Amino acid sequence: MATESPLRKPPNSFQNDKQVVTEWYRQRAYVQFTRRLEINRARFVEPEQFQPIALRLQKMTTRWGSMSPGGRLLLNPELVRAPVGAIDYVITHELCHMAIPNHSGAFYGLQARVMPDWERRKFRLEQALA
Repeated sequence: MATESPLRKPPNSFQNDKQVVTEWYRQRAYVQFTRRLEINRARFVEPEQFQPIALRLQKMTTRWGSMSPGGRLLLNPELVRAPVGAIDYVITHELCHMAIPNHSGAFYGLQARVMPDWERRKFRLEQALA
């Protein structure tokens, strides 16, 4: 009588493994993003005015993050693969939207005041995750 090898996995185990790894990355991303959110809020003169009401992770095909008009910060979990400085850039960019919801000159002025090297960080993000 043939017995199944204990090392042999069920047919759908690849999918299960993929789900486990994806969930593990999401959990790590949430922990990392929560930590970086607090660090980046401290860049602002009045950090209490830059406290999102929620942090959510959502895979997005064309964006790293967004800030809803109601103050919900949405970050792409794939961002966790980026250098920390690039993660900080995305979070700070989205926090600036809490004060200025568009990409006007005033928005970029605020972003430059709180993160003077934002362009270098953005470039690094684009290079790292291109």
